[in-house]
Amino acid sequence: MKKIVIIGAGASGVYLSILLKQKNPCYEVIVLEQNKAPLKKLLATGNGRCNLSNQKMNSKYYQSDNQELVQSIIQDFDMVQQMQKIGLYCTYQGDLLYPKSEQALTVKNVFMQRSEEKGVIFAYDQEVTQIQKHKHQYLITTTSQQILADAIVLAMGSEAGKLSGMNHSRYDLLKQLQLKIIEPMPSLVQFYTSPAIKSLKGVRVKGTFSLIENQQCIHKEKGELLFTDYGVSGIAVMQLSSFYKKHHNYQLYIDFFDEISHNQLCQLLSNQTSLFLEGLINHKLAVYFQKYQHLSIEKLASLLKHYPLNIQGVREASYAQVMKGGLSLDNVTEDLELKQYPHIYAIGEILNVAGMCGGYNLHFALASACHVVEAIEREKYVKNS
Repeated sequence: MKKIVIIGAGASGVYLSILLKQKNPCYEVIVLEQNKAPLKKLLATGNGRCNLSNQKMNSKYYQSDNQELVQSIIQDFDMVQQMQKIGLYCTYQGDLLYPKSEQALTVKNVFMQRSEEKGVIFAYDQEVTQIQKHKHQYLITTTSQQILADAIVLAMGSEAGKLSGMNHSRYDLLKQLQLKIIEPMPSLVQFYTSPAIKSLKGVRVKGTFSLIENQQCIHKEKGELLFTDYGVSGIAVMQLSSFYKKHHNYQLYIDFFDEISHNQLCQLLSNQTSLFLEGLINHKLAVYFQKYQHLSIEKLASLLKHYPLNIQGVREASYAQVMKGGLSLDNVTEDLELKQYPHIYAIGEILNVAGMCGGYNLHFALASACHVVEAIEREKYVKNS
């Protein structure tokens, strides 16, 4: 009997366990999880609705050090078909794919039910501290036991999100194995800004938002922004944060009137009554902008279409949806097998693959699990031939 140990009971690890047992019921599949329960982070995905994939699936929506490998993994994975195989019915809402129930809890329940039905063994409160070669196997040491494995899959995720388990031991483990690590940093996360306009806390703005450095536009997003007491949040901000790099000086430009031109906005402003900007924008914004009453209509229009905020940084990992960085794809073969360690694979967010908002990260997590199962199957047939 082949013993495969999966380190991490997140989406990629649990899904992998199902696929392994489907292909080979005789395999002993053990999932080690450092938390007290599986799939904790999945429950928060898509605000609890679990956005699984996107119609516009392409590697250009990911940041990685091997875009070609990412493309090869995501392109042939049909999320609707694959989820239906395990009893999860999904439907598209526009470009976004959700479970029919629109509940992440449903996804968790289906995943766990299928894995437990097939005899997957789960062990919780198991922080892995060391992996060593042991003859033709690997010896895994956790905080409470040692396990011999014929194959290992690293599916530890990252420390993004408050539900992920916020220790750094996953990176310590990679360093012990002398693997190349791209420095992890929060992505799909909020910005700290200067000023942080506390009087606008809770105000939502629809518009176009641009990440600017040295007067050059790095990226722009149309959507919604939320003012907070520390800076700004919202889906558009989360998307922009994926382009943020350390030690760069950025500004965020807000176009409050992206649906009309500068000249059209000037015309609107010239028709204003004595109530400054009331009727044009949110009341709290109108009050905030009263300090600019002295400006000419031309300058006021320019300000409303290019309102600048200095970006002081991104919020911490505990607030992020994903982390950029992690295990460099230079370490792995096309099968996601570690080049230095035969029969050790890596999947999901532990890899240096970070997608945009919109189901891209879950798609890669599950697609990479499927990719590794196919690689293990090929290896089995090569050995038996």
